[in-house]
Amino acid sequence: MKLPRIFALWLLAVCSAFLTGQVSAPAFDVSTVDADVAHAMRVFHAPGVAVGILVDGKVVLAKGYGVRRVGSPEAVGADTLFDIGSVTKSFTGMAVAAMVDDGKLDFDTPVVQYLPGFRLYDPIATQLITPRDLLGHRSGLSRYDFIRYSTHLTPDELIQRLRYLEPNHTFRETFQYNNLMYVVAGDLAGYANGTSWEQLFHDRIFVPLGMMHSNTSAREIQQSPDFAAPHEITKDVAAPIPFYDYQAFGIGPNGAVNSSISDMLKYLAFHMGDGTVDGKVVLSPKQFAQIHRAISADGDLSYAMGWIIEHRAGYRLLLHDGSINGFTTMVALIPEKHTAIVVLNNAETALPKAVTENFLSRYLNLPFHDQIDAVKQRNDAARQKSAAADAAFEAGRLPHAPATLPLSAYAGEWFHPAFGKVSMTVEGEVLDLHFDALTLHFHHYNYDTFAATDPLTGRLVASFRLDAQGKVTELAIPLERTVKPFVFTRGGGR
Repeated sequence: MKLPRIFALWLLAVCSAFLTGQVSAPAFDVSTVDADVAHAMRVFHAPGVAVGILVDGKVVLAKGYGVRRVGSPEAVGADTLFDIGSVTKSFTGMAVAAMVDDGKLDFDTPVVQYLPGFRLYDPIATQLITPRDLLGHRSGLSRYDFIRYSTHLTPDELIQRLRYLEPNHTFRETFQYNNLMYVVAGDLAGYANGTSWEQLFHDRIFVPLGMMHSNTSAREIQQSPDFAAPHEITKDVAAPIPFYDYQAFGIGPNGAVNSSISDMLKYLAFHMGDGTVDGKVVLSPKQFAQIHRAISADGDLSYAMGWIIEHRAGYRLLLHDGSINGFTTMVALIPEKHTAIVVLNNAETALPKAVTENFLSRYLNLPFHDQIDAVKQRNDAARQKSAAADAAFEAGRLPHAPATLPLSAYAGEWFHPAFGKVSMTVEGEVLDLHFDALTLHFHHYNYDTFAATDPLTGRLVASFRLDAQGKVTELAIPLERTVKPFVFTRGGGR
């Protein structure tokens, strides 16, 4: 039976409109993200931002905002390179998994069987710690981040000095985030492959995934025609700062990857797939499952191989943030929905996390609380608390507590096996303690204690110890808050 012509035309129009709507209607209103980014850039004084979003496996946003460098007109784009910081850790997990696929490593074989010279402070941990333990942050060691930006070392030298870092927990007792263990994991993977970890990342991740602009070097990123400069924000003003050179400190598998929105969208799409790219196997199904499998737990969160695991609105999420001198990053995946977001920022701000959290709340239809203003309020409260602590510290000075000896008596060379030799000099009324890459400025506090401020650890109160003859023989500095102070001895060492 033929339909009346007018009815047929009407039906065709309706069907066409329906189909067109299905194809072209956005799965997520990206204008909300544009508004969030604009708001967050004002609140956090961020110079440049890049955002990429996949919804149902399709790119719905790949965009730059602001400038690559304050004072320059070049705009941030989808191909602009940023240092992604600790998001690098999931690349390290992939690199180790690739070596497991090749039969060159095993997740559960002790590291010492591959690296006979590897030692930790705890002999039991030395004999038992595995690549899975390294990647799951369950070594028993606190962060010990001061060494990775104060002391110039080769990768081998850094690994040699791990034996002088005392644990604050029993091996496998608890989750403790540790950058240095990821350095070991990445170097181990490179060693197993007979290459550097940098070459391994390039050959087994960047090339197969088509991430052709990504790299692992502060020198290489600056040779690119399109890169963002790192910035520091002081009193609401952003200013460029030097790149952090991971290789100068013997590290990198913990945070050295430089990438762009375009490349990172390929990376996130891979992690929501099945271990293949265009039908070619990058990781076997077994190892692909391993890298997303929880190893350790921290409260309601779990940690896989470079991924934090959360559950929201009935979905399993894979997330990680990154922060390094002048850059911050956030990635979040909802594998079951083939949906992901990556936010890159060329300043150390909370912008990536706030924008990501707003996206997740909207996409998952969770109760919405704007995280941009909420984070600002928390930051303001933290600054007020810090100012109050500074005031209390100053109030703790004793009225008549001069140094026991002239400042020159505290100067000279000092040694600790983890840091090597450092030197103390007198500059007016200040004692300057010189590490390879930074100087701590100590001002007198009480008697033989002196105080300095470090950007990472905050206030440090160092204590000099005198022997029975009144000579200065030891210097104790709390360079890691969760363990007893490091004790440097006068001269000596190697």
